[in-house]
Amino acid sequence: MLWSDRGVFFGSSSHDYVTTDSGTQQVARRYVRDEDVQRYELSGGTLAIVKEEGAGYRVDSVRSDGTTSSVDNAGMRGDVGQCGSRILVITDTVRSESIRSAAFEAYAAQSDGSVPEALMVVVQLTDHDGDTPPVLAVAPMIDGLSSRQRMFDCEGDVITMPSVREDEASASFSGTESERRDLVLQRWDLSTGQRTIVPVVDEAGNPIDLDEGQGVSDYVAIRVNDEYRFVSWGGDAFAVDPASGQGRYLFSLDAPTYGPDGYLATFQVSESGVYVLKDRRADRVVTLSYRPWEGGQWRDIFTTQDLAWYLREGVVTGALDIQSFSLRPGWDGGAQ
Repeated sequence: MLWSDRGVFFGSSSHDYVTTDSGTQQVARRYVRDEDVQRYELSGGTLAIVKEEGAGYRVDSVRSDGTTSSVDNAGMRGDVGQCGSRILVITDTVRSESIRSAAFEAYAAQSDGSVPEALMVVVQLTDHDGDTPPVLAVAPMIDGLSSRQRMFDCEGDVITMPSVREDEASASFSGTESERRDLVLQRWDLSTGQRTIVPVVDEAGNPIDLDEGQGVSDYVAIRVNDEYRFVSWGGDAFAVDPASGQGRYLFSLDAPTYGPDGYLATFQVSESGVYVLKDRRADRVVTLSYRPWEGGQWRDIFTTQDLAWYLREGVVTGALDIQSFSLRPGWDGGAQ
């Protein structure tokens, strides 16, 4: 779901919808069983939906005049995000073999002759007509570097994506049972096609390690001055300066997300703090809570049982889960 200045943008299994003050506009989906990855707002009020289609991604664009278009990207899988008017994916030649030939050709043009076994690649998913989407940047694939995202930080032609790097060598040397997991930034300069890995460090210059329960996957994020502030799907919040790698661990969600007494949690962010919509598994009671980025505790805004009838398992629909929610642009009610 996306709530932009144009209206509320959402979908069902058969249609996409845009609700504005003038009413609701619906557009039939080309395929009924497509799975939405993310929705983005482009310039001019165009709304873009990235969908999983078979073994690849398709990007559907819905313009403000109601016209639509689609771009197919067969064989693509990876971390999806937006930079300006472009929808991009950071992938590799193992997961996305369809891009392998173009990726190695691009790498050969900038390398010193050595050829790695696999490459990481930034690929543009929109605004192309050919069978192979444009390759914008390439770099050797790094073992232990992982992420799972649907958004990037974008500043000009530089995109930044928080990631996790596991260091097996450090773990073996220290004798620990689990691998060391550091928070790092992948910085891709699309103007040069180059990648930089920036370790995230605290004020003392020490790496920010992620313990077994912390992660950065599927985060939602926002720029606040020079910091990129984000909260992962599990409720771990961090703030980093994309240019320097200076970072801070902020807090984690203090509610169980597993087990019969836990919650299904979905997050949104504003410049002032983090919102979480918690769906209690035991009775499907839903609570919207807020916590500021800096200090403070979680505070409940409202709690309702009105959705329980829809969320509980039924004869026709089966059990439903809340997949996402959106904040009205300019609203920051939790901070009041």
